[in-house]
Amino acid sequence: MPATLESAQASASCLFSLGTLEVAHLPDLTVFALIEREHSGVWRWAIIGYEGLILDDSRELSLAQAKKTAEVALRMVAA
Repeated sequence: MPATLESAQASASCLFSLGTLEVAHLPDLTVFALIEREHSGVWRWAIIGYEGLILDDSRELSLAQAKKTAEVALRMVAA
């Protein structure tokens, strides 16, 4: 997916703060994960699919756990 398209989709899917937004993707996939801070002590992760549809999302208590859970979910979608 072209970087500009991915950036636009991530930005559109961000619900809280672009300042805390992180995006992860696997090569050759049209889905990606985003992680963002919802508020102090709560991090949202989401798997974003084609045309910006949210395929899965949840919340974790730390950035590290949100990244780990998002990576697992992204790999499951890719399988």
